Amino acid sequence: MRRRVWGWALVLLLAVGMLPAQAQESITLVVWDNFTRDAEQAMIEELHAQFEAANPGVKIQRESYDTSDLTALLPRALSEPNGPDVAMINQGFSSMGALVKAGLLLPLNAYADQYGWWERYGQSLHERNSFSADGTVFAGENLYGVSNTAEVVGVYYHKALFEELGLSVPTTWDEFEALVKTIIEAGRTPIVFGSLDGWPAIHTYGAIEHAFSQPEEIDRFIYRSEGGTFNTPGNLIAAQKFVEWIDAGAFSPGFEGMDYDNATLSAFLNQEGVMWITGSWMTGTLIEQLGGEDAVGFFLVPSAVGLETPYAIGGVGLGYGIRATSQHADLAAAYIDLMTGPDAAAKLFENGFLPAVAVDASLLTEGTLTAEVVEAWNTISAGDTVGHYLDWTMPDIAADIQELMAKVVTPEQFIANVEADYTAGR
Repeated sequence: MRRRVWGWALVLLLAVGMLPAQAQESITLVVWDNFTRDAEQAMIEELHAQFEAANPGVKIQRESYDTSDLTALLPRALSEPNGPDVAMINQGFSSMGALVKAGLLLPLNAYADQYGWWERYGQSLHERNSFSADGTVFAGENLYGVSNTAEVVGVYYHKALFEELGLSVPTTWDEFEALVKTIIEAGRTPIVFGSLDGWPAIHTYGAIEHAFSQPEEIDRFIYRSEGGTFNTPGNLIAAQKFVEWIDAGAFSPGFEGMDYDNATLSAFLNQEGVMWITGSWMTGTLIEQLGGEDAVGFFLVPSAVGLETPYAIGGVGLGYGIRATSQHADLAAAYIDLMTGPDAAAKLFENGFLPAVAVDASLLTEGTLTAEVVEAWNTISAGDTVGHYLDWTMPDIAADIQELMAKVVTPEQFIANVEADYTAGR
């Protein structure tokens, strides 16, 4: 009888909110992301504190991994009952598509309607986080991720070295190629580059490939739509140019053994090369490491096929998705709403990131690195010349590019090998 009386008393106390805080239900929301660099941690912790304050009793348990490790670990982690409720997911068939096919991700269409996510950026960018329900059609009917960063791959350059060598930012491919030749003749390394991790080679080759390609060619290839092929004149010219530049000394000596986060970054910071072809995600790190916005500039690789607006690798960053079996899906959606919304965008911008949502132009200072990166993104976004990462549809293409760089295969054989794997659905 006493237990029953206490039971009713407990109900009444819960109803009027008189229980001490420690007796209320607590929820742990498990989040996996790829914000691993020191410059990013305070920003994420601040946003997490904001979410926890708005949701009493909720504790975020966060784990961060670099993108390759995150991609490798998620298939098993998302199949576990205690796996991440929210995870950042790489786009493409081998990552997001495979997870959808395995039934591990929750469709987000209803939440996108509820929170207005569709209006945060254009439909063509949402398509990069979308698949058919069975995971076989890229850019399908279901949304499985929402991104908070945009990305554009271009050229960072040391302003002081440009001035020393009498260089100016190129506006045509011929000017860019002449600039590379001038730097070589001056006894300097034009482009820092390290291929040890594999994926940076996709960006460097891909930047050249996009310069020699029409957007519709790469669109068809990436989405595996009718007419999709790797066997295009642009890809062959890009492969030939890549090898030609390696032979001419356009890239860092010993690039085969240089990793991205240490050796390549260090080489650029130490001016061991004049330029670096990489993505906008490095802006915050460069500003932090170089003590400000003024030492480095950014420009897009110019088109070699007459496009008025350069065609550049880019899009949105990894998308936040929800584990299909999460017991806290609504809470996870609220978390994604914060992390992809205006508060997060402001903090991302403050930390040198390029937010997926539009940046208020009044926040930009002309001539700064951040302003140049934002301008580059705005240019390709407005011009509908946002390109793609090749591994979205060909996850093993880095190995093919490594063979090309090592001259194990000729450019013609490289094209044929990738095309054979593409046709076979690998």
